[in-house]
Amino acid sequence: MIRTVARHRPAPRGLGVLSVVLMLLLAASIGVLYLNRGLLFEHRTASNLTQSTLALETAEAGVEWATGMLNSPYDIGADCNFLTTTNLSFRKRYVLTKFADPTTPTTDVVAASNAFPGCKISAVGRDCNCPTVPAVGNTAVAVVAGADRASFTVAFQDVAGDTESVRLTVYACTAQSAACSSTNFAAAEGNARVSVIVKLRPTLRAMPSTPLTCGTTCVVGNANSIINTDVNTNGVLINAGTTITPPPNSGLTTLQGQPAANALVGADSSLAALSNSDPTCSNSKMFQAYFGSTIEQYQNSPATKTISCSASDCDTQLNSAYNDGWRAFYFATDLQLSGNNTFGSQADPITLVTSNAIKINGTTTLFGLVFSNSADWNNLGIGNSTIRGAQISCAGYKSNGSGTLQYDAIALSNARRLTGTLVRVAGSWRDFRVNSDTLP
Repeated sequence: MIRTVARHRPAPRGLGVLSVVLMLLLAASIGVLYLNRGLLFEHRTASNLTQSTLALETAEAGVEWATGMLNSPYDIGADCNFLTTTNLSFRKRYVLTKFADPTTPTTDVVAASNAFPGCKISAVGRDCNCPTVPAVGNTAVAVVAGADRASFTVAFQDVAGDTESVRLTVYACTAQSAACSSTNFAAAEGNARVSVIVKLRPTLRAMPSTPLTCGTTCVVGNANSIINTDVNTNGVLINAGTTITPPPNSGLTTLQGQPAANALVGADSSLAALSNSDPTCSNSKMFQAYFGSTIEQYQNSPATKTISCSASDCDTQLNSAYNDGWRAFYFATDLQLSGNNTFGSQADPITLVTSNAIKINGTTTLFGLVFSNSADWNNLGIGNSTIRGAQISCAGYKSNGSGTLQYDAIALSNARRLTGTLVRVAGSWRDFRVNSDTLP
């Protein structure tokens, strides 16, 4: 009889462990997905912050660029680069377009609201475009070729109630190949808008009211002509701190019906006080009375060209700088002109300043203001030179020539404005908008 032994197989084991492992794996997967979602969120947030910051900094860069260009005297071309050919400066092109007519003098800064210059920015520089102001009713927006780079355009607006200010609004875009303008900047991946006010700091704070002003004595040659038929200044011809030696009455032209002697104002107490407080003219007292700054501050202005011509004639250097677009000049040496040139015009005058002496001969014609400190000489012409505007001498004036000094209120008004500096208003309200389409 064969006996069999029953063998019992062990019950299956590990099913519970497998279930636990699967549950842990599922939990880990959920955790990983959650963490990955957090990483994606952080990544998109960082990308959004990068685009928004880049757009805002681009807009701020646009404000600085526009302010600097407004204060540059150089003529510019379509690419905003400086030219030495006849053209228009950035300021004349975009905020002074109404001043082409010299018969309507004003000190307003008028914005061109239908032209929008701008730039695209890269790691190696910028590419800019300064479109010509189009006819009324049309719009010209900067279009710059290039990849999808950060870019901006600038708009100009009048400031209500302030005739010497202009509002700059800069629209900035990132990752947008099209021109960034007020109509499409919101569609850019990152965009910003910054608006600030810049105000004119004029070169002249107080315009002279006579063709010739002297801190001490005024000695005018017999062949000189002094002309002032401006009603607002009462036709005054010469204003001096002490005595006046005028030319014969035939050389004096004032308001019709007014005796020439009545148009000569000597022993002016205000001029005498300035002269007595600064007898060597080293402290710029007379200069500050008219310009509202020291000569050093005027010299260091971004709108001023400094020329040093030693003892030689200054015509060549002045003519070259004038053709480059400069209209405000400081001469570190004596200013001597003996050519046959014309500098400036009634609508586009110049300002000449030197803390030394001035001597003008030949047939030079100047439109604007001439200021010097020198007590040694201030000759106007052995030829037939003309100053249309005004001349101021901190100390005395002596002329033995046959030139002409003719008061020109329009030329002086334009000199005050065109050579002034536009500066951001300290503490003024600043509006900005930042946005990015990469928000999660």
